[in-house]
Amino acid sequence: MKNNSSSKKTSYITRGAMILLTTILIILFFCIMLLVSQIQGTARIVNYAGLVRGKTQRIIKLEDAGQPHDEMIDSVSSYIKGLRYGSDKLNLVRLEDRAFQSKMQELNSYFKELCEEIQRVREVGYENTAIIDKSEHFFQICDEATGLAEAYSQRKATALSQLETIVFVDIGGLVILIALELIKALRYAAQNRILQSKVYLDEATGLPNKNKCEEILNAPDLLSAQDAVAICVFDLNNLRNINNNLGHDKGDEYIRSFAVQLRIAVADEYFVGRDGGDEFIAVLKNVTRMQVEECLRDIREQAAKYSKEYPEMPISYAVGYAMSQDFEQSTMRELFRYADKNMYIDKNRAKMEEAAEEKRMNQRLLAKVKEMGYQFSDCLYCDVFMDQYRVLRASSKFFLAEDGSYSGAVEQIVHKLATDSTRKKMWSQLQIDYLKEHMTEEQPIHEISYKYTEEDVTIHGRLTGIFCDTGRDGTVHHFILGFEVFHDRNVAASDEKLQLTQYYEQMKQAILENGNYVEALLDTAEAVYTVDFTHDRLEKIFYHSESAREFDLKIVLPCSYDTYCLKQREFITKDTRENYRIVEASAKLLGRFYSGEKQVTVEYRERGQNGKLIWLQKTVLMSQDTIYDSELQEETKVVHGIILFKDTSIFHEKEQQEKERLQLAFEKADSASRAKTEFVNRMSHDIRTPINGIMGMLDIIRKNKENPAKLEECLGKIQLSAGHLMALADDVLDMSKLESGRLVLEEVSFDLLQLMADVTSLVNAQLLEMKLSHHTHRKNLKHTILLGSPTRLRQIMLNLFSNAIKYNKVGGKIDTYAKEISFDGITVWYEFKIKDSGIGMSEKFVKEELFDIFTQEQTDARTHYKGSGLGMSIVKQLIKAMHGTIEVKSTFGEGTTFVFQLPFKISEQSGTKIEEKYSFNAEKAAGKMYTDTQERESSVSSNGEESAQNNLNGINILLVEDNDLNMEIAEFYLSDRGAMIEKAWNGQEAVEVFKKSRPDEFDVILMDIMMPIKNGYEAAKMIRALDRDDAKTVPIIAMTANAFTEDRLKSKESGMNEHIAKPIDAKLLVKVISEFVENKEEDS
Repeated sequence: MKNNSSSKKTSYITRGAMILLTTILIILFFCIMLLVSQIQGTARIVNYAGLVRGKTQRIIKLEDAGQPHDEMIDSVSSYIKGLRYGSDKLNLVRLEDRAFQSKMQELNSYFKELCEEIQRVREVGYENTAIIDKSEHFFQICDEATGLAEAYSQRKATALSQLETIVFVDIGGLVILIALELIKALRYAAQNRILQSKVYLDEATGLPNKNKCEEILNAPDLLSAQDAVAICVFDLNNLRNINNNLGHDKGDEYIRSFAVQLRIAVADEYFVGRDGGDEFIAVLKNVTRMQVEECLRDIREQAAKYSKEYPEMPISYAVGYAMSQDFEQSTMRELFRYADKNMYIDKNRAKMEEAAEEKRMNQRLLAKVKEMGYQFSDCLYCDVFMDQYRVLRASSKFFLAEDGSYSGAVEQIVHKLATDSTRKKMWSQLQIDYLKEHMTEEQPIHEISYKYTEEDVTIHGRLTGIFCDTGRDGTVHHFILGFEVFHDRNVAASDEKLQLTQYYEQMKQAILENGNYVEALLDTAEAVYTVDFTHDRLEKIFYHSESAREFDLKIVLPCSYDTYCLKQREFITKDTRENYRIVEASAKLLGRFYSGEKQVTVEYRERGQNGKLIWLQKTVLMSQDTIYDSELQEETKVVHGIILFKDTSIFHEKEQQEKERLQLAFEKADSASRAKTEFVNRMSHDIRTPINGIMGMLDIIRKNKENPAKLEECLGKIQLSAGHLMALADDVLDMSKLESGRLVLEEVSFDLLQLMADVTSLVNAQLLEMKLSHHTHRKNLKHTILLGSPTRLRQIMLNLFSNAIKYNKVGGKIDTYAKEISFDGITVWYEFKIKDSGIGMSEKFVKEELFDIFTQEQTDARTHYKGSGLGMSIVKQLIKAMHGTIEVKSTFGEGTTFVFQLPFKISEQSGTKIEEKYSFNAEKAAGKMYTDTQERESSVSSNGEESAQNNLNGINILLVEDNDLNMEIAEFYLSDRGAMIEKAWNGQEAVEVFKKSRPDEFDVILMDIMMPIKNGYEAAKMIRALDRDDAKTVPIIAMTANAFTEDRLKSKESGMNEHIAKPIDAKLLVKVISEFVENKEEDS
């Protein structure tokens, strides 16, 4: 805009300058003309001034000679007058010069005097006059006047020369300005020519544009048949899809590619132009219909060739044409309209052909899927280059649209099928770039497994990509993406509708894919009969499977339908024969048809020629036709039927299996119920027995207060009974954790040899009590510093070892084996064996019930021994959780051998300190039944004297506990050993007490977990977060009934140093406190 304004301003200045220079030139022209005329007049004046002098001289000479000449005097006088005032007669101008006029006046006056002197000469003779002097003076005046005239003339000539210079300059300026205007005019003309060409040029394609097309179409001339003009109209079919999916740049490229192919295919002498958008026209002159058809074929071939070379963006278009030969006196516009109508007809035809071709392609693709052994419930056909997909098959619950963007579908697939942990991986493996790299002709299958939860149900499935073809760059162009849902075996077995739903879902898909209900039905039938019920005529039988031929009655067709059914009835089982009778006669079926039924379905059981019984579903589909009998030459209404036979044995088998499964489940549930009842009864007995012992020992203590030995004995028995109760509670809790899948297996470094030695030491007292001999066997133990769960391994060994002791005979023996069986550089496999000479178990119990919960063999020998019925189930579940196996061999009355194998990783740490510390912490914190029980037994069997380690004198302890009884017990344990106690009754109070304390005032904090206001975890975190040095170093020990490994780990995460399980072992508590205080003193 700014440039245009500047250009206009320059133009105005140029034109103004030209006008001004022209005006000046005109003025100068007139000035020159005037000067020229003046110069010319001055020259005549100079001449006449010379004549005045010359004639005067002649007059004087004639007068001296005595020859007067008055005419000459008069002429001189007229000359002088003409020189003074100008004279038309003499063609003299008055010279506008003051000096010249003054001199001429002087000359005129003196001439008068000279004339008077001449008169005197005539009278007295020149000798007696001053004629000579006066004539000389007159001549001088004449010369002076002539000089003045010449000077005046010279001035005018100089002025003329200057004016000429100015004129030349002015003309030069005009020439320059005219040249500039001419250049500008030439430039404008060139631009106009360019604009004129652009008006008719489509820059996107290089073809003539809509303006040119309209100009041709708007031609007013009428066309005749002799003109032989044809107009072809082209319209691109899928430009909108390309614009929407790939962007307008690709759309423009698509238009250009078609324009190029069109121009190549159409001869140069014919007009081809773009009539806007995705429409093109071609005007062919002097052509026949055959030539037009040939031209259109050439275009089709050229487009097909291009599409083959560039399959990512194939050309698809519709075309229609009209010829002037087909219409009388039509204009180009009318011919265009006819061609346009024909183009839309072709577009509809093309759509139908494309739909049919798409259907055929879908069938080929689904056949390929079937050949490869897949049965997808849903699948897509995807175009990598176009980033598009369309649905090949979809179930009723499929979540994607019929077609759309593949990238958009990926987002929906990931959102639907992936979890937080798998979302990123699934998304990356479905990306186009990833598929281009990993899906090839050599690797045509790409599978992605998935698992997600919907309505509390875990669903497993798999996405399968199947390679179809490549593009020009050699990467995948089209592929099939199939969806498979894997039904849970138990759900499939328990859901009677699932298989039927699956069957009808596949049948519905067959209908949609075949587009023909009959074909879908035929596709699912084993055999098909065609029947004329009106004339009781079985016309033909089609067998779709070889197994169906076993029921072929070898009857020549056509035959009577009733007769055929009667013969077939012999093979029908008696219990289903009534069902079969419904469809065994034409008359019965005709009655049903005329009553409004068009379909009859029955099921019955039939015995084949090989004697095998199968269930058949017989479906009769009836319709009425009007048949023309050429012999009778009349129409007859006939009820035709198509009978479909489907083998439904699998459904009945599943139904029978389901009944058996339900019966088995009922029996198992009843057995489990009885086992639980028995378990409750046994637990009641097992719980009441130690409680009775505790209460009895308390009564004995009250009556023997003065007998220290008796008191000590009773206290020991109370502690043993309490340990037994704790073991029962641990068993139940462990089983609960294992069944719910919430058991956490730690992975720490431990020494296997040390662990086995610990287990042996823990059962030594029981071995001595039962007078059992124990033999250990070790073989090939090369790798003993392992990574795993020593807590659970110890629990397994103690369980099996305790059972071997419990169910042994007095004086019997136990052998334990440990052997390294393999090592691959990372994982080592160990085999452990425990063999006893006990009472053994029956073979049936070992196979069916040994590892079930709440079970114990009901024999006099085994029921004599106490047990919760959970120990072996816990062992089995723990070994499974640790990825191991267990086997049992037992002979009733002779003994039992347990063999279990477990994998471990090799620890890079050496020594046993780590394992020993962990063993202590984990076992004491978790309160595992045998460890704690045995250690309690050890503590009872000791001499009871306090060691230096049990002395807590001078140790200041913050005790945090919300239960009065637990507070009293802990306070007694600690103060009895010399500790100073400050109490807090909840987590918040503990934090406040610690805030108000002096630095390093408390040596240890004992913290309960489950407390009001703030629990122990929260309190520990708040203390650790305080801005004081001792808050980071003061030992915090959890003292809680939360006894599992995960509870111990949670305590560690909250900032606690140790975890001790309730009921509290006083010696263990004192030992832990002493160790922390000693370590703290060493550090300081």
